[in-house]
Amino acid sequence: MMNITFSVLGGLGLFLYGMKIMSEGLQSATGEGLKNILWKATNNRFKGLITGFGITAVIQSSSATTVMLVSFVSAGLINLTQATGIVFGANIGTSVTGWIVAIIGFKFKINALSLPAIAFGFFIRFIDNDKMRNWGDFLLGFGILFLGLGIMSDSVKDLRGSEVITTFMATYKASGLLSTLIVIFIGAAVTMIIQSSSATMAMTMTLAFSGFIDFYTAAALILGENIGTTITANIAAVGSPIDARRTARVHFLFNFIGVLWILIVFKSFFIPVIDWLVPGDPFSPDINIRSAAIATHMAAFHTGFNLINAVIFLPFVKQLAMIATWLVPDDKKKTESHLMYITTNIVAIPSINLNQARLEIERMKNLVNTMYSLVVEVIKNPDKKLGKEIEKIQTLENQIDLLERDISTFLVKVSRDHLSKDQSNELNAMLHKIGDLESIGDECESIMKLIRRKYDFKLEFSEEATKEIIEAADKVQEFLNLISPHIISNNTDIMLQAEVIENRVDELKRELRNQHIKRLNANYCNVDQGIIFIDMVSCFEKIGDHAYSIAETISGKTKF
Repeated sequence: MMNITFSVLGGLGLFLYGMKIMSEGLQSATGEGLKNILWKATNNRFKGLITGFGITAVIQSSSATTVMLVSFVSAGLINLTQATGIVFGANIGTSVTGWIVAIIGFKFKINALSLPAIAFGFFIRFIDNDKMRNWGDFLLGFGILFLGLGIMSDSVKDLRGSEVITTFMATYKASGLLSTLIVIFIGAAVTMIIQSSSATMAMTMTLAFSGFIDFYTAAALILGENIGTTITANIAAVGSPIDARRTARVHFLFNFIGVLWILIVFKSFFIPVIDWLVPGDPFSPDINIRSAAIATHMAAFHTGFNLINAVIFLPFVKQLAMIATWLVPDDKKKTESHLMYITTNIVAIPSINLNQARLEIERMKNLVNTMYSLVVEVIKNPDKKLGKEIEKIQTLENQIDLLERDISTFLVKVSRDHLSKDQSNELNAMLHKIGDLESIGDECESIMKLIRRKYDFKLEFSEEATKEIIEAADKVQEFLNLISPHIISNNTDIMLQAEVIENRVDELKRELRNQHIKRLNANYCNVDQGIIFIDMVSCFEKIGDHAYSIAETISGKTKF
């Protein structure tokens, strides 16, 4: 008994691992294409449904599709209503897995498919080409998936003579409404734990194929699996922007409400229709006849449920979005310091992760520009009270520090994934840019502290010194204006303009130092004023250095 248990669990482990490798390999191989397809599914709910179906049918994971959607909604690329139609299609697309298992997994000798796929996939992974390696992962995962399915199937067959197992399975049989609800709950709970409805579906099919559960019980488990699979997107949405969390709730509502209505016609109408449409007798007392028909009946039930559910809910996309909005109200306590576009979970498609980071870097750049503008405004208005400005600048500095830390942490996690050479270079460039942006924020804070010291000790700059500081500030502002529009680019050559500005900033530093020494010798200013003046000039020069470093990264001159 123990050996059979370990064989079943080991087979399940191989199935899950194979599904993961196959899905991630295919997503990496076609990631940019999938991203572009999803982005184009915008204002048409029917188009969104077809898109969600197509992508999920290809990558064999509704969880991956909905997690992608959470990421896109987080990034503001699509809205909640647009995402809802895609969720409907993803639910239909995930039923394709059942057909693959029913047609291939139980109709052919699995080793004839799995071992060649593992062999080809393993050796393809040694080819020095990112795209080919991803396809090798896909084949390897495909082979491991069906190898695990074969082990599970063979092991479950050995349990047929066990009275303990037979009694246990008979206890949880969908005979009445209450028992059906219990079976649905079991299916949901197992899927939540495993976080793969495809794996739970395969297990259910294996039990049904081996004669342990009847068609009604298998169908009830499938309904539970549809609810359980929504947990992945909801986990991915934790800590995400409000609309991303609402998208995850839409996924749950669609499946949960769908299960509620189908219970009304479960045995009286829906299952008889499936039995009438699909050849074979899943209720036959002969186990061979029953086994030959039940897998395809289960696949048809799964597809039929999600298809009809989508047709029913498609006219009510906006209403479903409204319910999700009601369930997840606006968070009035939300502050700017939190990440807006990066979700808590890493998506299996590196291009999506990098796009989220780009949007956060764009936001970080805007905060740095705002902080610098406030500093310059204070410099140009020396008689203005500083309380509010200092508070704003300090708040911005804290936000910039948080962003630098959180984006870096996210990118380090992304770097552990399978990245192409270009993606790896872009990731390194992003780390470089956010480090420089954070340093610019630090220098802005240093300038503000110098201004505060000047204000507290009632030190006045001469008219000439004030003009020189403003000239330095304006030249650095010109530098920031140059890099800002290209902050997320890595191949825009702006070095000609950057070198001109950088040289002028360095010249200004020398000129202003010399002018300061002349004023000291002429007794136009004292040492305390001079120290603050020189330190401010040095801060502006350092900001110029960091801006020049960013310009090098933008132009592709920085080597990683």
